[in-house]
Amino acid sequence: MSSLVAAAALAASLSQTAFVEEAAVPAGTAKKDPASTGSTDLGGSGQFAAAAARETTDVTSLNLSFGGIFNTGNSRSIAVTGLGKFTLRRKIHQFTAAAAGNYGRAALALNDDTTTDGINEGKVEDTTGNVQGQLRYDVFFHERFSAFLMSTARYDKFQGLDLRLNIDPGIAMYALAEATHKLWFEVGYDFQFDLRSSRGLDTAEATGDGRPSKTLINHAARLFAGYTNNLSKYVTFDTGFEFLQSVLVAKRFRMNWVNALNVSLSDRFTMGTTFTLRYENQPLDGVAKLDTITSLLIGVRLL
Repeated sequence: MSSLVAAAALAASLSQTAFVEEAAVPAGTAKKDPASTGSTDLGGSGQFAAAAARETTDVTSLNLSFGGIFNTGNSRSIAVTGLGKFTLRRKIHQFTAAAAGNYGRAALALNDDTTTDGINEGKVEDTTGNVQGQLRYDVFFHERFSAFLMSTARYDKFQGLDLRLNIDPGIAMYALAEATHKLWFEVGYDFQFDLRSSRGLDTAEATGDGRPSKTLINHAARLFAGYTNNLSKYVTFDTGFEFLQSVLVAKRFRMNWVNALNVSLSDRFTMGTTFTLRYENQPLDGVAKLDTITSLLIGVRLL
């Protein structure tokens, strides 16, 4: 998978340095923790979108995470990844905004037609390219329940998407809401609008039974489960699983799974690693059903 190629290279390179997203608690939380958890993949809704159990203090926070790799010579590649998240909490109201991006290029194979000073260099091509943005509003109408409205937009070159827009209203319920131990579930509705890219349509036409529609609209039921455990003051494990089942086509569904292990280096700096899995059983023809991203990042808390 194109996303995995660059992400795996990035993970291997940065393993000698560091990583991260929002650590101690799932994304959207109002709790101020020393680290920041997650991955550079929003995963539709998933972990990054999950709200936190009701807190008693107001919060304003801004977190940035970033990483990259650059090789020259016999191996030529570049991969960069980054994430930003803003959280604003006032009493029972919470607003979160997030953006993430991944980009990679590499010399995929030797090419006899591409030489420099007699050295066969090969052709450099894009291997990863996606950008995501997300907005979410929560109102905590009960100690263990919140209502939310979330919107996610995604561009992914290698999934053949110029735009995937998801709008998700729902209810969140917190089975465990301790300071260092959280388990919660979300149920709701998902509206999805896909705008396919010309590249994706060309690939589908070449491998399928004709040229598919430029757009696709889907209505689905959404289920999500999240779990966070602060193993210690400095180490946090965070996971979230999302399932979306179409109500229009029975065999159409999507799954997103995010895992994050984070270590706090100080009050403002963190490092960690994440693994993200995305599965779609009805992508465009010529597009793989499964994408995985493994990443290492360094995180900094600005607010």
